[in-house]
Amino acid sequence: MYKISLLATTLCAVLATPAFANTDTNLSTSDDSGFYIGGAINKTELSSDDASGSVDATGFGIYGGYQFNNWFGLESNFFAADVGDDYEDVVAGALTFTPTFTARFNETFSVFAKVGVASMAVVVDGYYDDFTASGIGFTYGIGLNAALTENLNLRLSYDMSKGDLDIDEYGYVNDIDAEIEQLALGLHYQF
Repeated sequence: MYKISLLATTLCAVLATPAFANTDTNLSTSDDSGFYIGGAINKTELSSDDASGSVDATGFGIYGGYQFNNWFGLESNFFAADVGDDYEDVVAGALTFTPTFTARFNETFSVFAKVGVASMAVVVDGYYDDFTASGIGFTYGIGLNAALTENLNLRLSYDMSKGDLDIDEYGYVNDIDAEIEQLALGLHYQF
């Protein structure tokens, strides 16, 4: 997952160079404000300080928000994946709430960064283990957005959510420190 996040960061940095930047700062011809909603396919990874290694799987996500102007908006994002194996189901997911800060290069490309709070959960359903761990943590992320049409946008994003999750009804462990990462390819409609 580290290599994938490094690749996403490098892609954002390359597109941020002046060679791709639009020197015309008047972007009044594009109306980027308003509500948007979309879906994503992602690679989700679950890791913990309390366990060695990590597990990952392909999952899904939905996101939406409101863009107030060219540079500021609010967004909510839900993503989850079954990162278990043949012996147990382990579903990891997060619901995040963040302000987003956008830098536009031209009418097509922009990058964004966000930081906020996450409601996280890990649900384990196996032969020996059955428990739910949940809690509130923090989240941050970066992404690249490409406007395909006036209303349709494609984006590549990386999100990291961290939190101390309380375990219900599990005798010898009280909580776990969890990290849930996602690398997502999303498509959304800007109203």
